[in-house]
Amino acid sequence: MDNRTISSLIFEWQGIVQRRQGIERELEPRLLAAIGSRPIKIVTGFRRSGKSFLVQQVAKRLLDSAAILPANLLYLNLEDFRLMEVTTPERLNQVYELFLSVSAQPGKKLLIFDEIQNVANWDRFIRTIYERDGDEVEIILTGSNSELLSSELGSNLAGRFIEFFLQPFSFREYLTWHRTSVGSAAEFQRNRREIMAGFHDFLTFGGLPEQFTISDNDARLSYLSGIISKVILDDVVRRFRVDNVTLLEKVFQYLMANAGNVTTFASLTRHAKALGIPAKNETVIAYCSYFVKAFALFEASRFSWKQNRVFSDTRKYYSIDTGLITLYRPMADNLGVRLEQCVFLELMRRGKTPMFATNDAGRELDFVTPDDQRGYDKYQVTATLTAEDEKRELGAFSSADPWLQRGDNLLLSLDDDESPRQWQGVTIPRCNLVRWLLDI
Repeated sequence: MDNRTISSLIFEWQGIVQRRQGIERELEPRLLAAIGSRPIKIVTGFRRSGKSFLVQQVAKRLLDSAAILPANLLYLNLEDFRLMEVTTPERLNQVYELFLSVSAQPGKKLLIFDEIQNVANWDRFIRTIYERDGDEVEIILTGSNSELLSSELGSNLAGRFIEFFLQPFSFREYLTWHRTSVGSAAEFQRNRREIMAGFHDFLTFGGLPEQFTISDNDARLSYLSGIISKVILDDVVRRFRVDNVTLLEKVFQYLMANAGNVTTFASLTRHAKALGIPAKNETVIAYCSYFVKAFALFEASRFSWKQNRVFSDTRKYYSIDTGLITLYRPMADNLGVRLEQCVFLELMRRGKTPMFATNDAGRELDFVTPDDQRGYDKYQVTATLTAEDEKRELGAFSSADPWLQRGDNLLLSLDDDESPRQWQGVTIPRCNLVRWLLDI
């Protein structure tokens, strides 16, 4: 490891962070508010969601406010080729000691380790400086794989960290990036055409921020495809030592093409065998869990409102981003799925735990979310509420009402009509889905 190169890298990133400019992410105020507390701050999330930019922007805020001196910032991107030799806690400690000798001044130090999971046994180093230098350092970590993070955090660092999960851009963040103002209902109406055009683009290509700068749609899809390849190879195949890459890819393709549909592991196994790929149920179960741990997919459990219990035999998978679905299923034939996907991600963003709910007669609510105060909030999502759809969309609320009387009902659609509906004695408020996403 060349000390001159590492020293140059330390100073280089101090300069880059001081020049960093961009929009404020919705997670940023929460992360900033935690600065100054002793626990380690850990930002997790899917690749290319903006974790690096977020922590750099937080660092810039601290530098601009003089809370941290520029010389006291150590930012290390552990995927930088110049840090290829930094793969052990001992090497990481050498870099830290070099930073203290060539740059650091008296005062609090800000240490940011980006993609920390690339260093084996990284938790030993982090715990050492946390225990030894904790009052003098602010530690922020990022990572793209929950399995590696959770295993280390659950042992050496239990009770010593705060985790922040960063999703790709929300639709509000998307509009902010594109300089479309949506601060009020009046602005929504005034900019409605631009907002709805943006919403169609957002549904199709998603919220991974780097693709916002690409003008050609085919190139945007190519970019998204490259991210998937990176996730499959680096975050799944190599991390979990997967042997059957063909089966792994087919499982992922199936889950993406069927995002929002009820899925069983048995059906996945049968699908693979029908393609001529040998598959065991336990292998398929493991592969599905790997994509969840790589933050590429979320699981939604099935909740029975009549039995008031959660079932593990069936589930739905949702993509971390609507744009990734476009790689496996064209936009034209699944508008309803995209809308449901957007609502799921927004509920997650708002701190909810969305499940899909059913009864014995086959009625289904798109989402229920448990709430300690209100019981279960209930959601239906549809592109438009037609007379033909009323029984299905509204009937689920009335079917669930005897068992889930506590909690709010909400029907989300693209309709302008937001007047509440009555169905079999149950009141069902309505809201335009885009306005709901923008919280206006």
